[in-house]
Amino acid sequence: MGLFGNKTPSEKPLYETNYMGFWIKVYPNRVEFKAGAGSQNVPINQVASIQLGMMGYMQITIETTGGKKYKIPCHKKNEVKEAIYNAQNSVGQGSSNLSTADELTKLVQLKNDGILTDEEFQEQKKKLLG
Repeated sequence: MGLFGNKTPSEKPLYETNYMGFWIKVYPNRVEFKAGAGSQNVPINQVASIQLGMMGYMQITIETTGGKKYKIPCHKKNEVKEAIYNAQNSVGQGSSNLSTADELTKLVQLKNDGILTDEEFQEQKKKLLG
């Protein structure tokens, strides 16, 4: 059994992309990527922020809740950010322990951290509040 449970050969990522031999796969419970000599896993609930490289700089930086940063070459930066956010959001929807206020607080933090645009924030807020 792996660190995040059994990984069956038929398990398909929610999103995947590759760029110059580096790759990123987003699963419901983790993000897997190759950003150097080997591959890495980060549990989806430990992804604290995603910074996009400057225009023309093909890279994203994933920061964990523990403060560790992973720089990953990537040409579909916005798509990766959205896929990770969607995976995090689906985990939150599956949990009945979070109140609407908690979810709204999380959305505000994602907007303040620059992970969500104003439009994305308003769309997610509308879904949350019905």
